[in-house]
Amino acid sequence: MDFSYYMPAHLIFGRGKAKETGAYVKSLGNKALIVTGRSSAKKAGFLDLVTKSLEKEGIDWVLFDEIEPNPLTTTIDKGVKLARENKVDFVIGLGGGSPMDSAKAIAFGVKQEGSIADYLGAQPAGEALPIALITTTAGTGSEANKNAVLTNPETYAKKALSAPSTYPKISIIDPELMLTVPKKVTASTGIDVFFHCMESYLSKRSHPLSEPLSLEGMRLVVENLKGAYDDGRNIEYRERMAWANTIAGIAINLAGNCGIHALGHPISAYYDIPHGETLASVSLAFLRFSIPEAAEKLAKVARILGVKGEGMSDIEVAEKGIEAFETFLKSLDLPIRISAFGIGEEDIEKLAQNAYNNSFHNFKSSPREMTLDDARKLYIESL
Repeated sequence: MDFSYYMPAHLIFGRGKAKETGAYVKSLGNKALIVTGRSSAKKAGFLDLVTKSLEKEGIDWVLFDEIEPNPLTTTIDKGVKLARENKVDFVIGLGGGSPMDSAKAIAFGVKQEGSIADYLGAQPAGEALPIALITTTAGTGSEANKNAVLTNPETYAKKALSAPSTYPKISIIDPELMLTVPKKVTASTGIDVFFHCMESYLSKRSHPLSEPLSLEGMRLVVENLKGAYDDGRNIEYRERMAWANTIAGIAINLAGNCGIHALGHPISAYYDIPHGETLASVSLAFLRFSIPEAAEKLAKVARILGVKGEGMSDIEVAEKGIEAFETFLKSLDLPIRISAFGIGEEDIEKLAQNAYNNSFHNFKSSPREMTLDDARKLYIESL
């Protein structure tokens, strides 16, 4: 019963809310840097939607559209330079987790010295420009927390910047923006929602405020992700996944992740694989590893996945739950082995060392505390 809760972001949820962006953000200043990916927001018309809304309110804007799927610290440094040169008042992140995380990092970097890489893996003090986020995927939950996950291309360290000042001032969650998300991205980002919920639930840092959110988020994903995957234009599925994503973002803000994220991050750092796919590929081995210390919680997860389990022990139900989760992953065409990415035994040591060096906090917070040797074994089991 020991926890702290602080979440100052103003969450604005609902269909059509993105059209009113200018009205929501005009209190943040007169000139915005819009941070987005290289093409999807433009092709879908979301960039025009947002810029017209800003112009209606007399807000000038500058575009930084160089964000890659796994954003690099070097890209953030370029965005910081552009923001300074144009003397922007605030930063808008438009897109999925990568543009939103990048917007936080750029807003923080403008007020600091040196490279943004110097601040990864910590909760540094320091101011940031005001941040507004507009999410276009049901994925990372970045709109509801302070985390900005970046990769240093020199060290292959994938870590989070989590400064108190990088909470968004305003976050707009508009399910209508998610209707055009492709199937593959729907699956990858949607399963990330499930992992945020499940890991925050399994984490040693979970507590009475985070656990109900984690359980509800998992339920929503199980009931709605396959529907959104099969019928992306269905606003009901998209809306419920958007809500699952937001509460998952709050849950990890409260309780964090654990070993699945620790094992997944090095894969995306080295091989530039979509985040949700990397998590799926290592998850089954981690869940089996966790049963001895987390059977009761994993049995609850199993029941969310549809396992009945009458007359069975928690361990037996948990084992059935892992089988059910494998079936769920396959129904979304998600990889369940790291060999799907061309990874072999020769790559295990560098992955394990990277995970241990850069995500040790998640080793410690796992329900069954992980060691470096455990990481090696889990990667091998995931081949």
